[in-house]
Amino acid sequence: MTIFTTLLAMPDQFARLLAQVPADQLDWEPANWAGIPSERFSARGHLCHLLDIETQGYQVRFRRTLAESLPELASLDGYQLALDHDYPRQDPAVQLDRFRTARLQTVAWLRARPSSAWQRRARYGGYGEVTLDGLVRLLASHDHQHLAGMQWLLMRLNADLELALPLE
Repeated sequence: MTIFTTLLAMPDQFARLLAQVPADQLDWEPANWAGIPSERFSARGHLCHLLDIETQGYQVRFRRTLAESLPELASLDGYQLALDHDYPRQDPAVQLDRFRTARLQTVAWLRARPSSAWQRRARYGGYGEVTLDGLVRLLASHDHQHLAGMQWLLMRLNADLELALPLE
């Protein structure tokens, strides 16, 4: 499996987890976030965050890495994005469609890069100097963190609200 296959699988993987959350619990947050392997977001918040980080984070970082000489790439404050974009008011179906479209665009753009592009460098927050290749791997890592965060949230829904959501 290539990294592109992994990246392209993310919207469907996330959608399967999101589908397990009852519609009236999309914005539910636990009283205790201990052990969350990602940022502290509701199910809808995870989805909106993934879209924002795709479009305002990684797509911008990738393009700047190729267009500029050793650019300083910004880390985004996910919690500020949640406030700015009013995550609780976003339609999950629309957000999921936008995320799918954005991810397809990201992968198509990456696939079109010549082999020489993969070693282009940038400085990115606490990571220091990274290559375009490294940024793509960070995006895949970010995906995994949010899949884990959704699994954790499903666990909390079952434990805290006694929903008995099935393992799917």
